[in-house]
Amino acid sequence: MFERLYRRLLRAYPAEFREEYEAEMLQTYRDRATDEPAPHLWADLALDLIRTAPKEQFAVLLNDIRYAFRMMRKAPLFASSVILTVALGIGATTAIFTVVNAVILRPLPFKDPDRLIQVAEKNDKLHLPNFTASVLNYLSWKEQQRSFEELGAIGNASEVFSGRGEPEQFNGSPISPSVMRILGLKPIVGREFQDGEDKPNAAHVVMLDEGVWRSRFGGDASIIGQTRNVNGVPTEIIGVAPAALKVMTNSDVFVPLTIDPGREFRLNHVILVIGRLKPGVTRQQAQAEMDAISRGVGQQYPEVKDWGISLVTFYDTFVTPQLQTALLVLLASVGFVLLIACANIANLLLARAVARQREIAVRTAMGASRSRLLRQMLAESMTFAVIGGGIGTALAFAAVRAINVGLPPNVLPIPQVTIDGTVLAFAGLATIGTGVLFGVIPAYRLANADLNETLKSVGRAVSGSRPVVRNTLAAAELALATLLLIGAGLLVQTLLQLERVHLGFDPHNVVTFQLSPPQSRYDTPKAVALYRRVLDTIREVPGVKSAGISSAIPFGAGAYTRTPTTTDNPTAVPPGTAIPIDWRIVSPDYFKTMGMTLIRGRLFTDNDGPTAQQVMIVSHETAMRFWGSDDVIGRTIRPVARTTQYTIVGVVSDVRHTNLNQEFPAMYYPSAGRLWPSMDVAVRVDGAADAVLTAIRQKIHDIDPELPLANVRPMEEWVAASAAQPRLNALLIALFAGVALLLSALGIYGVIAYSVSQRTRELGLRMALGAQRSEVVGLVVREGMTVGSVGVAIGVVLALALSRVLSSIVFGVDVRDPKTFVSVTLTLIAVALMACALPARRASRVDPMVALREE
Repeated sequence: MFERLYRRLLRAYPAEFREEYEAEMLQTYRDRATDEPAPHLWADLALDLIRTAPKEQFAVLLNDIRYAFRMMRKAPLFASSVILTVALGIGATTAIFTVVNAVILRPLPFKDPDRLIQVAEKNDKLHLPNFTASVLNYLSWKEQQRSFEELGAIGNASEVFSGRGEPEQFNGSPISPSVMRILGLKPIVGREFQDGEDKPNAAHVVMLDEGVWRSRFGGDASIIGQTRNVNGVPTEIIGVAPAALKVMTNSDVFVPLTIDPGREFRLNHVILVIGRLKPGVTRQQAQAEMDAISRGVGQQYPEVKDWGISLVTFYDTFVTPQLQTALLVLLASVGFVLLIACANIANLLLARAVARQREIAVRTAMGASRSRLLRQMLAESMTFAVIGGGIGTALAFAAVRAINVGLPPNVLPIPQVTIDGTVLAFAGLATIGTGVLFGVIPAYRLANADLNETLKSVGRAVSGSRPVVRNTLAAAELALATLLLIGAGLLVQTLLQLERVHLGFDPHNVVTFQLSPPQSRYDTPKAVALYRRVLDTIREVPGVKSAGISSAIPFGAGAYTRTPTTTDNPTAVPPGTAIPIDWRIVSPDYFKTMGMTLIRGRLFTDNDGPTAQQVMIVSHETAMRFWGSDDVIGRTIRPVARTTQYTIVGVVSDVRHTNLNQEFPAMYYPSAGRLWPSMDVAVRVDGAADAVLTAIRQKIHDIDPELPLANVRPMEEWVAASAAQPRLNALLIALFAGVALLLSALGIYGVIAYSVSQRTRELGLRMALGAQRSEVVGLVVREGMTVGSVGVAIGVVLALALSRVLSSIVFGVDVRDPKTFVSVTLTLIAVALMACALPARRASRVDPMVALREE
């Protein structure tokens, strides 16, 4: 019994070691077992096994690796092609996984992120499942809730730093003092906001984002305690917030969120509310409590009776279903390319294995075991994989740097992606898996080759068996390539549809920038006068055709909102129905500057101020929603949150404001009566914009030296940025599909070329017996096209089965679009045919006498 156990332990040594020393070691064990106590003997044997077995295994592995390098030196072109293919596959896969890991898998940079919740408002009647919150509702929730440790609110604003050098505008976020505590963040230097600093009469303080502190202020800790003019008010810099806070807010500076309940109203949804669940409280329990609170608030304030509360996890807040689908599709796509590469390498190794059959047969005849040969072949393929994986990982580092530099802003919910331990572990596992995947089949077939049959073939070419495995791998390559090409075709069509979509305005030759007059120096009447002067001055600049302002230009960074709106006039919808409508504040010349069409009625004038009749311009879609084809001029419309009735004086063309694939109804207020703290200025120019912008900067500086121009960009850039994610999706998948198509074509070519080389005698005999060259060509082409057709057919079936996965990221095209499926099928059939053409041509030129001379 104990000797049998010892025999099993000896299996920890390599087979070669056991063949040479096993008998001697067993005899030594028997001799010692009769004289030594069992505990002492087994302790000594175990220690010897632990000390020597790994060394022997490593020695054998080292020999296998040396042998692999010798084989590489014998075939450098073959080795280079395999290593390069692995490197590109591993590099691309690791780079895409880095993004997936950073966005989907890596925990958010907050303390216990699974307990963090966005407390959003919802309105089922208006089909608003996740909306920003009302300030007054937020205060009611804070008073009544018991499920959260704390609630906090985040607003949106622009903060102008001035008084030292040129003024500079930053993206800002007013935040509750509780926000840092909720997120579990601590300042890098200085302190955070304290309770009470959000009161209306509190001292003015500001925190800087870590990135701005390092880039704009040189990371100087002595800036803490200094005073800067922020929005025209002396403000103390009290701390530097970690970069994680910017992940939450996308802001560069932070000020306390000051709440004056007397100036708020219930239906003004302008803040993001977050909270941290108490230990032991589930989201479902908190949702039940917040539902009860919402019903109570609705009973107390009837204007919000249709508004409920939706608790959204931070994961769902940051990672939308569309983004998650897009990233997983990209990861699957690059994974398919890696699989195709593995199949190609496996085919190369299978072809190479035939040439090495005699070598392996001789080694087997000299005593090498099949397990030893199998291990040596796997060690060779793993050496290829490890070298290629190392190069691929280096390529992934370079690709990630390129992603961080070149990725359009706001495509990902994080500032940058980084390679961490998880990514390196993935790269290592992918490398090992790749080596096993492309090496195991050739190694197994080579190690199990028929010894007698191979040795009989000395003096003539070694004939291979029927290439079932090679044909299967080639068909699998084409199936995956078909799947990728169909996906790429659908996404490219989506991109084309988005680029052809009717915007409702003309973005060409329009430049935009943002102004934020400090409210401490510019109340509403003064701000109205300032903007009129600014626009009048801009129009005097040579090259300017027109200029206007808006609270939010299409696809821009300005403030925009949507509000439920109704009308007391007879409508095409049931009486009292509220429709969510986007609203903007615009100047009279805004529509002309943006190239929007006046369909009926009139545009605003400077006389449409607060003391005149309250008027509004609506989009064509808004008019159609409420009144169908009836004339709407003179009818009234009213936001549910207000009691004021606005008379419609004009109807303008529909505009896509926030999404290229969505068009919402819109309404416009005149800027003479109200303004947003930050307003976008649009300027239509005639010719180059740079010289015009220089003159505009100087004109505005002359009006107010402390008023900076922010977010200066051509309108075309804003439009292009709105299509950044679909453009990136289409570009990457098209790139992967192109690589897959090339590899698949090479795979088909390799299979057919290999088959022709192995069937030279057969083809020569056929031609000697009278077969025509055209018949030989047809024979070879039929063999290749059978493989190609089966692969393409499987790919089409897979694409049909998986097409719904793309439904959330395509626009304007059916996910089972017949044109795409047919065109991809025909393209792949044509590629397969071309891949078969060259081997078929070579087969038709076989000289029967030369081919048969070897027999």
